[in-house]
Amino acid sequence: MKPNDLIIPIALGLASCAPLPPRSRATPVLWRPHGAVLVGRAGTATPPLWWQAVGSAPLDALVAAALQGNPSLAVAEARVRAAAATLRLQRGGRRLHVSAAGRLTAEHFSQDGLHATANGQSVLYGEVDPLIARVHITHFGRIDDEVRAAFGGLQAVAADRAEARLIVTTQIVRTYFAAEAARTERAYWHAMCRDAYRLLVLSRIRQRDGLSGARLVYADEERLNVASQAYRKAATALVRLRNSLGALAGRGPAFERTVALGALPAQTRLPLPSRIPLALVARRPDVLAARRLLAVAAARVGAARAAFYPDVNLVFFAGWNSISLRDLFDPVNLARAIGPTVSLPIFEGGTLRASLAKQEAVFVAARAQYQEALVAAVREVADGVARLRQVRHDLATQTKALRAAQRQKALAQQAFRAGLTDRAPLLQADSVWWREQTREVALRAAQATAWARIEGAIDGQAN
Repeated sequence: MKPNDLIIPIALGLASCAPLPPRSRATPVLWRPHGAVLVGRAGTATPPLWWQAVGSAPLDALVAAALQGNPSLAVAEARVRAAAATLRLQRGGRRLHVSAAGRLTAEHFSQDGLHATANGQSVLYGEVDPLIARVHITHFGRIDDEVRAAFGGLQAVAADRAEARLIVTTQIVRTYFAAEAARTERAYWHAMCRDAYRLLVLSRIRQRDGLSGARLVYADEERLNVASQAYRKAATALVRLRNSLGALAGRGPAFERTVALGALPAQTRLPLPSRIPLALVARRPDVLAARRLLAVAAARVGAARAAFYPDVNLVFFAGWNSISLRDLFDPVNLARAIGPTVSLPIFEGGTLRASLAKQEAVFVAARAQYQEALVAAVREVADGVARLRQVRHDLATQTKALRAAQRQKALAQQAFRAGLTDRAPLLQADSVWWREQTREVALRAAQATAWARIEGAIDGQAN
């Protein structure tokens, strides 16, 4: 056996012993609201359902419509698919690559060239390589680090998708509560406008009969103007909030006419845990995305360091080549070769060190951004809890004021029915009662909004 005949079996044996990275299928990483990472088809993640604690069917339908038609969610979904494709691209770099090639060249050989039979002639040089195989033998972890970076990028954009869903749902819930408060306030201000108009009519009758002066008429006119302005403000706010709900759902202005509103939830429908551990906040999508980006930066530092070491590949090709097309596919013109190729950087003009310094700086920045995101998440939760406590305290005080206004209204009704007073004290007491109702609705809306802020701050994991 000739020495050349031993090249192929020896190379194949070495290749089989080489520590090739394991191969795995690149599938999209999906996101659960509690931070668990799933592997499966894109778009099949279970959406968070924290808003269902409100028990409002119109709100549930509105959120479902928004999750299907919101443009920002479609953009986030497209980014996940792009990141999954990038991961498949990086994983393909450590697998076996097989290709084919062919070349046809018209060449004139010199008189004293290497091909004695063709010297001084113009010939067509043909080459057909139906099999060209290339596989990495060792790359000192560079490709593995690149794959880890791509996988971390996929997890980061998956977290961004979860954050986009959370932002959309939180905005819809908060806007829905504000719209319901505006609708209720509009009804209350309409009732106050009616009472203010009746008081103005009575004041004008009294002035005509000489029972009172013009000062009372002016005061009642001012009361009517204030109530009318507040009514128009609430009506305009309701239209704008409905339009916002339509925009959040990815629909046009006509969608706002189909939005059904319900009553504001009671305090018992807004549950929160007695204590919020830091681990719960750390699983927020934005915090988790920052942590994934930190892992991506660390992997890229490893890839930049591995670029200093040699890259060894095993290359094999088989095909035909000849300086005459007539005998191109003659068995004697069959050529084959196999062997390793080594690429070793010797002098790169400082580019490798600059690339490593850049990736190390990116890693330091990613670490600081993760710490910043974690601190901001904790502060947001703490601020939300403090705001909710304040609103609930104000709401308890407002409930007492509303009860006092109810008693005053009841006394005014009794005095009017007994003939002790005219209708004016009754209308004034009724107006005060409506005003206290409006303040209570505003506080209930603020309470519901503060609850939604906290749910968004902890990724809806309180339930």
